[in-house]
Amino acid sequence: MISDFEHKQGILPTDSSDMDNQFERFELLSAYIDGEVTAQERKQVQQWLDSDPEFHELYKQLLRVQRETPTLRVPESSVSVDNLSQGVFDTIDRQDGRKRGLLASGIGIAAVIVGSFVHISSPDGLFPRYARTEGDKKALTIALNRPAVEIPPTLR
Repeated sequence: MISDFEHKQGILPTDSSDMDNQFERFELLSAYIDGEVTAQERKQVQQWLDSDPEFHELYKQLLRVQRETPTLRVPESSVSVDNLSQGVFDTIDRQDGRKRGLLASGIGIAAVIVGSFVHISSPDGLFPRYARTEGDKKALTIALNRPAVEIPPTLR
């Protein structure tokens, strides 16, 4: 995408050497405005200013930027640096707390799911049943006058 500035200045991305040349001219013009050029460079820039109307327009734009930049007002911040940094760290701490809470909740949910699966899938569940009847459901009958095992006479 070509900016309006690039289009007006003839900086088109078709030829990289042309782009380099345009960039070098811009850099030299900026240094000229700041008074950071040699005598030979100053002559070159003045020649471009006299012969190239687009270059002269760029020069006027850069002069206006240089003139208006110091007059720009920097807005005052309503928050002190200490309060801002404390707010940032508080936000980080809250996010860490939320992550720990989510992790603990996830572990709890996983434990419930695993426990439910174990309870459902094991034949005895988590709590084995000790008295189990299978097959016929007959009542247990104990004969009091006839013991199931013969008791020796010495113990009677």
